[in-house]
Amino acid sequence: MYGNIFQVNDLSNIKVENFNGSQIYTMDNFYKYPEDVLSILLTVKEPELWKKEDSLSYNGIYFADHRHKFDVEEFRSVGNRLAEICGQHSPAPATIKTNCVKLFDKQFNDYENGYWGPHLDAGYNAIIYLNTVPTATNLYEQLEDDPWTTPEHYEPWRKKSKYKIIKQLDGKFNRLIMFDGAKFLHGMDISNDDFFNIHRINQVLFFR
Repeated sequence: MYGNIFQVNDLSNIKVENFNGSQIYTMDNFYKYPEDVLSILLTVKEPELWKKEDSLSYNGIYFADHRHKFDVEEFRSVGNRLAEICGQHSPAPATIKTNCVKLFDKQFNDYENGYWGPHLDAGYNAIIYLNTVPTATNLYEQLEDDPWTTPEHYEPWRKKSKYKIIKQLDGKFNRLIMFDGAKFLHGMDISNDDFFNIHRINQVLFFR
């Protein structure tokens, strides 16, 4: 249904950077029609609150962490090609998934003293950034133990003193970045009030 909109430009334009023994892949102008992709995600397809079944959660109260998840069969070849490039497997190459976050309460969402949820994933992550305002993803080194035993949306902010940013990935509009989410602790960068006013939105693919 949306295949003509989710067309991408030539993936041979992906650039490679070596960082801390790992490869980071970047491509500008990923989608041919990024404004149309963004329009679908913001106005046509309804996202759902992520992990809304968790009993301990402030999702929908102090912030909204929404996720889209729907299939575009024409995107399958893109997902599979990105998996080949990073040398891993995509369990859902045709699925359009997003992170769509908006913050509400400024006391709870204290970005001056905390980082949002530094975490690891199963393998490489691909992120397509869809905000026209500056945004970023942080890669961290953990400096101190930080036990995080509660659900994801109950204590998402972690003390800055326990982490050090070792690289900031610049999330330019319609830019693809792939990095090893199993090697690097990572999380969305929140360093100003932008996302109290608009959604921070990107598309994500996960590899193993």
